[in-house]
Amino acid sequence: MFKEKMVTTAIPERVFTLCKIVEKKPISISALKEKMEPDYLNQTSSYYSDYRTAANELKLISISDNMVMLAVEPSVIMSTASMRKYINGMLEEFQKGQFYQVTQAYYQLGNSVLTGEKNVSTLSSKIKQMINQEVDAPAMRAWRFWVSFLGLGYLQDMFIIPNADVFLADVISIAGFEKNRTYSFGDFINRILPYSKMIVDYNPSNKILNYGVSNGLRSLHDAGVIKLEHILDQEDIWNLYPFKAHVISGTVTNITVIK
Repeated sequence: MFKEKMVTTAIPERVFTLCKIVEKKPISISALKEKMEPDYLNQTSSYYSDYRTAANELKLISISDNMVMLAVEPSVIMSTASMRKYINGMLEEFQKGQFYQVTQAYYQLGNSVLTGEKNVSTLSSKIKQMINQEVDAPAMRAWRFWVSFLGLGYLQDMFIIPNADVFLADVISIAGFEKNRTYSFGDFINRILPYSKMIVDYNPSNKILNYGVSNGLRSLHDAGVIKLEHILDQEDIWNLYPFKAHVISGTVTNITVIK
């Protein structure tokens, strides 16, 4: 799912449920499959190997001697939110994977995704050209589940609205900012960049943030999680995607983490 091709069967909810089962104690591969997909349901298709592989890729579980066990602290899977934060902290490990590259390309498209047909499946050809990697419609349908779960956009039917507010909130927490301390915006970017190169296209020559990242920062500002400011006489000036209707319409120089 993250290392190679995305599949619609490896959805976040199945990965989380699998982890909660093995949290109690190690369990055999076959017994785990029976708990996830009981024989009495008479399912014609088995999805078990797909979401087990996703959990293994994410290092949530380990498999040894035909036994599956939890590979992280129980606190990581205390909730779907804690699992999401854990995954958001390790996405940079999958730079060569389809999910990473598709997400990166989608954010590069900016607000152009708002025009035309609102169905991510139809974007497969365009994304394929951008990343020079095979991407089909089923892969894009799989992508939308995870990009929504990880807080990189809002799912509306088959369309993803680029807004990285939840993802950025997780990354800000992981990066260990001091609360109520004002940082230069360049310092802020440098601190979150190790976890967010997938969506933050850092170019020190122009200091421009894309549409989806700008949406996320403004949403966090509005929610009181951060405070964005343009302080006069500051030289470290960054450009958000223009939005005249917002109080932070264009440029920022400083950020304070509040929550």
